[in-house]
Amino acid sequence: MRTMPWSEMQRHSKEVAAAVDEAGEVCLERRGEGSFLLISKDRVEQTREGLDALARLLNALGGDDNAETLGRALKAALPWVKFLPEKDQIAFAREFTWTVGACSDLGLWAPFGRLLHSWKQTAAIHANPRLAKELSRALDADLGPVMMPTEGDSGAAEEG
Repeated sequence: MRTMPWSEMQRHSKEVAAAVDEAGEVCLERRGEGSFLLISKDRVEQTREGLDALARLLNALGGDDNAETLGRALKAALPWVKFLPEKDQIAFAREFTWTVGACSDLGLWAPFGRLLHSWKQTAAIHANPRLAKELSRALDADLGPVMMPTEGDSGAAEEG
């Protein structure tokens, strides 16, 4: 992937477009802010078609008859899965296949990224037995009153 400064897009857009045609995608770096990725529409559509086909394949393979095979494949592809307890490995496999299918149908992959991140964090907790024990113990004390959420806590200001 070719990387160019954001200012190149502003000053020499034809050269940036030529770089996208040549390299397939260009990362536009901005000072002090997140970078943008410039990619052709054809390339995005091809990627979506590939992801859709993979999602449909995973959903077809993810039935109860293939649960054990899918579980082994997930452990091989994502080694951190081995730290999850057996019941969580099964839950992860089911959620993985369901989310892949749903994300493919919607054309939105952020929920899939969040799913992987949250299960990976769960695996990290189980990889640390002391932390897993501490977080899974029952609370034996009253932690005090729960405060009512304020308007600022609800996110209402962001929605309106």
